[in-house]
Amino acid sequence: MALITLDIGAAFTRIQVASEPILTVASEAAYDLDHKSVKVIGAKAPEEVLRSGSKTKLVKIMRQGAPADPEAVSGFLKQALRSVGVRSFARSEVLFAATTHASQLDTASLKRCIEGLNAKPVIPLETPIAATAGIDEDVLGEVGTMTVVLGESLIEAGIVSFGKLAARATSATGVSSFRNAIRESVKTTCDLVISDEVANDILTQLIDFQRTHSGAQAKIWGRSLANGESESGVIAEDTIYAAILPSLDLVTQTVINCIAQAPNQLVTDVADRGVWLLGGGAHLSGLAGELERRLGVEVHTIPDPELAVIRGLSVIHASNPSKIYW
Repeated sequence: MALITLDIGAAFTRIQVASEPILTVASEAAYDLDHKSVKVIGAKAPEEVLRSGSKTKLVKIMRQGAPADPEAVSGFLKQALRSVGVRSFARSEVLFAATTHASQLDTASLKRCIEGLNAKPVIPLETPIAATAGIDEDVLGEVGTMTVVLGESLIEAGIVSFGKLAARATSATGVSSFRNAIRESVKTTCDLVISDEVANDILTQLIDFQRTHSGAQAKIWGRSLANGESESGVIAEDTIYAAILPSLDLVTQTVINCIAQAPNQLVTDVADRGVWLLGGGAHLSGLAGELERRLGVEVHTIPDPELAVIRGLSVIHASNPSKIYW
């Protein structure tokens, strides 16, 4: 029986079949409205929608840990597996990361999407537990390990001990929250509408969360609110930082809320051992250092932090899964 592990996120889906390389695909699909089927998945989906016109719509398959469209999720997974040479889920055991932000009904809905592809058994595992295994920490040990997974639309903080989540906190605040704040700031300051791509460039190239703000400025291009034409504008680093500060505060507060729920011994473990910042948001320049300053504990990062969860699923399965599955 083959093992398939899934980390289905709002921005990217990661799939691993047995010990094969991890496949990363953008979590969107071009959905054929006439035939009610997925035509193209991943980065090529928007291009297919433009080419096909009104007969096709672009579908984001996940929304804050829940399937946005169950049919699209199933079609997306079928195509993703075919791209790595797997024709069917049949006779496959599937282990997938289940966000602690989603309700049990949402998790059950995602499980049914996968079961509908003839996979058996299909087992959900809480994201912080998978993340802990993904950084090579002892999931079953008594010493608490705290991870903070900052994804596209969510932040999940969790403390794992004895194979269970001893404390957790989530917030609908992710990297997209920073980008949205930047877009609104540019709209207000420069009277320009910018794309997500431009907002992301500003976030990743202009902002360093630990840098002393020097008054640096950046020239940007967008559509004028006045006439819709392409125009340029200038935005200051300090203006952008002020715009994203509320999102940064929410990230910090989510971590604090998680620690506040933990027993005293686990709080001591976190103080002694620090916190691991994971997910795509861990790549944001200076964020780990700024959280360290705010929290007063060491904040660790790892290479490829966005892969911690998918790697952890395989690690858990290979060790002793019966002790920690839901």
